[in-house]
Amino acid sequence: MKRRIAPLLLLSILVGLLSGCAGQGASDMPFTAGAWSGDHYDSAFLDLRFTLPEGWEASGADQLADMSAAADKALDLQKGGTGEHPESIYHYELSAKDPETGAGVLVLVNAYSASATDYTSGLQKGAEAEGASYTVGSTETVTLAGRRYLMVPLAMEGQETPYQRQYVRKDGDYLITVMLFAPTDSAEAFTEMEGFFTQLSGS
Repeated sequence: MKRRIAPLLLLSILVGLLSGCAGQGASDMPFTAGAWSGDHYDSAFLDLRFTLPEGWEASGADQLADMSAAADKALDLQKGGTGEHPESIYHYELSAKDPETGAGVLVLVNAYSASATDYTSGLQKGAEAEGASYTVGSTETVTLAGRRYLMVPLAMEGQETPYQRQYVRKDGDYLITVMLFAPTDSAEAFTEMEGFFTQLSGS
């Protein structure tokens, strides 16, 4: 299996949205990272399995750790810190991409004290801000890999894959975000990517 880093997308938006709600309290369910076995990524914490499609490339553990560290540093700087020894808030669990089409997936777990609804409301407020680089569609409640999520469609300006869907749910003190990226806004493209995920406990 090829392992290359997928683009670090929406980092500045995510850090901005979550900066006021991160790192408060310990969870009853301590975060534990998932792992790859062949072309399958399994996470007991997320109760999630992702099957890497043929031709796709996934980021390795070191690359994901670098992405997490960059997000933690950015958040620490936003909060007035030095960025040298930031608290561990962000855990990029999975990043994979089709190098031919640009379609991709990104899974992020982060400490978050508010609700999933607060997060989606923040996305909407950000989209309404003057000079915003993205627009947001209507939020829906959907099932992904056997779990209920709030799903928000977004359209990003100036991106290779401008169409995105974010699936978010709260679990303990953590916000779980599954992001799907596509070059078109067709429902079929996102339905296909949703099929790459299954519920681990039901596998």
